[in-house]
Parts: sequence; structure tokens; C-alpha cells
Amino acid sequence: MNAPLTRALACVTIATEHPPALLQVLQGPMGWELCGEGVIDAAREAVWGVAPGSAGDRYWLLRSVGAERGMIRVLRGAERWPQRPIGARWSGVEIVVMEDIDGLCARLEAMPQFRIAKRPRNADFTEAGANVHRFFYGRAPGGTHLMFTMAVTRARDYDFPSADAPVGHVFSAPLVSAEFTRTRQCYADALGMASILAVQMTEGLWHESWNLEAGSPVDLDILRGDAPGIGHGHIELQGYEAKWIDPAPVVPDRFDGGSCLATYTVPDLDAACARLRAHPGVRLCTAEPQRIGTGPDAGGRTLCFVAPTGERVELCERFGAF
Repeated sequence: MNAPLTRALACVTIATEHPPALLQVLQGPMGWELCGEGVIDAAREAVWGVAPGSAGDRYWLLRSVGAERGMIRVLRGAERWPQRPIGARWSGVEIVVMEDIDGLCARLEAMPQFRIAKRPRNADFTEAGANVHRFFYGRAPGGTHLMFTMAVTRARDYDFPSADAPVGHVFSAPLVSAEFTRTRQCYADALGMASILAVQMTEGLWHESWNLEAGSPVDLDILRGDAPGIGHGHIELQGYEAKWIDPAPVVPDRFDGGSCLATYTVPDLDAACARLRAHPGVRLCTAEPQRIGTGPDAGGRTLCFVAPTGERVELCERFGAF
């Protein structure tokens, strides 16, 4: 098996037509802090592979207080409000909560900018070596789902993510695909990401939570890089029948609406670039990693690619305090 070339999930980017509304959600009930903002110039558009002006002219970077990973970058762009249960490609974020998850739900529900989809309930994954955790989710401005999860019991096979703040960092980027095997192979072969939890379900709480028909197969695989533990961020790869996934055509030079870009730090960007270049179906947005002079990735190089199933991924030598 190839060694993982990714390290930590640094950031998930969310596009919305109304950035101030999403900033209010993150900074209000969630208590996150604005840790940076900047200009989206031609150099950054080229790295991302998006058309001039299509992502607005500014971005805002927010984080759980003091966190060095799992941030959210907000920019102006298209929205995506799925008409089917599951959003295609990067469907949202999962955020660790350390205390009073029911109170957080109540605070978010009181905001007109946030739509609660499922109120808090417990999920038991102990048979798969995980734990019992309590979760809820809703849709933020932009249409992206935000999932909030708090540990109820200890996991058998690993340490569940933890944080210093009541509402912590993004520890998981859900990636939805109707081509589960192909998608998993891409991240295993091209980036060496390792599976730490694989489950297949045909009924139960997962189906109830996402309003899926009993008997419909769901594949779940947790893919992580070389950071210790799982709290540094991973891909939660979810496989569904196509009928449950909202159709959202890929536009080559535009971000998806809502959750549109996952950013990972990598210890060896040149090795990652070489592996990606050799993987069939991967499209590099620039021929080589680029050095950008400003922003959280300044001081290192950055590379962005579009995976065979259409989602965008950004790889950075450094991001913020990394």
C-alpha cells in the first residue's frame, strides 16, 4: 500500500450568494472567529482552475477558536440547495462538538439563516469499532449541510475527535459518489489515503437520517492521511445509488455551489503532483504547484486538481499555522 501523501484537512471552502449570512452563522451560535480575509486575484483563480470573477473578489477564513486545522473559507458564488436527500461531491462538513449539542441546535434553529433538517439523536457504530455519538444537521447559507457530532461513548478502535472549544473544528469532509469504488481507488492510489473504517448499510438510522428507502445500499469508508489520530481531518466517502444524489453537473471552470473545495496539507507536494499526474482521469488545474504571495498558504506552494468524479481538491505545503 502506498504511504499517505496527505496530512491534515486544513480547510473546506463554501460558496454562497450571501457571505455575510454564513459568517453570522459561524461567528454567532458556533462561536468561531474570523482569522483572515483576502483578495481572490488572478493567480489564485489560476491555481483553483476557475474563471475570472466566478468566485467573487474576496474570501473570509474562519476557525474554531485557536484551532490550526478544519477551518472554513467563505467566498461568493453559486448556491446549491439539493432537491434529493444527498448533495453531489463535497456535500458539506462535519464539526466536532464538545458540550451541549442540544443547546447548539436550539441556537442555530433560532437563526433565519439556518434550516434544521434533523434534530439531535444518537447513532451507534460500536459494532464497526467506532462509538455512540449524538448528532444533528441542517443547511447553512449556500445550501451546504453542516453536521455537528458529539461523542457519547469512547470508540473501541480509535480516539474520537476532540477540540479545545465547545464547538470545534471540521474533522470530516463528506464526499458523495454514485461511483464509490472508482472514487475510493482514486484517493487510495493517487494520494495513498488509508481506510480506517469501512461499513455497508441497507437500513437503520443512516437511512432514517437521510430519508433513504430501506434496502438501498450505502457504502461508507473513512479515508485519512498521515496525521496522528483521526481528529486532524479525513474524507468520509459515501456511496449511494444515483437516484438519491442530487444532480449537479460539473462545470469545468466553476466551483460547485455550496461546499466546493477541500484543502489538505501535504509533506511532499512534488511527490503528490507526480502521482496525480499519472492517475487516469485526474485533471491538474496548473501544470506545476504554484507559489502564491498572500493568504493562509503563503510561504509554500499550492496545487489544485479535479478528481475523476468532478470534485476539486487543493493541496498545500503549508496553511495557516501548519
